[in-house]
Amino acid sequence: MGYDTIADWYETEFLAAQAGSDPVGARAALRELLGVGDGAVCLEVGCGTGTVARVLRPGGVFVHVGVHPCFCGGFADRTDPEAVVIRPGYLDGHFTFASWTDAGVRSKVGASHWPLPGLLRMFTDAGLVAEAYHEGGAPSPVTFSMRLRKG
Repeated sequence: MGYDTIADWYETEFLAAQAGSDPVGARAALRELLGVGDGAVCLEVGCGTGTVARVLRPGGVFVHVGVHPCFCGGFADRTDPEAVVIRPGYLDGHFTFASWTDAGVRSKVGASHWPLPGLLRMFTDAGLVAEAYHEGGAPSPVTFSMRLRKG
C-alpha cells in the first residue's frame, strides 16, 4: 500500500532523474553477476526476502540487488558523499523512515534494515546457494548484490 501512494512520484521524478545513468550501480552489478543476456526467461521482482525462490526451477538463478546493509540505512549519514558517517544502529534491524535524503524511496515508505548475517540467512533459509557477490557505489558501497542458485 505504501508504494501505491508514491507510484506517480517514483515514475515521473525518481526514475526520470536517473534516466540514462546507473547512479547506484545496479546495471553494473547485473552485468557482472549475469553477463550478457542470451534470451533466457527472466522474472523481475520488486521487494522481498528471498521467498520468491519458490518460482525458481532447481538450478535456477536468483540475483539480488539491494542497498548495502553495512553502509546504508537509518544509521548511515551520507549527506557528505566524500565522508559517510556510520552511527550506532546497524545491528538494531529496525524499520525506519530515516534517510540522508528526502529524494529517495526510504524517506517516502520506510525500510527494514537487515544486518548482513540476517540478509544472507534469509537467502540460505529459502534454499538458495550463493555463487557471486558485487558491491557498487562510491566512495563507500551503496549496493550489495548477489547471484544465488536454487539447489
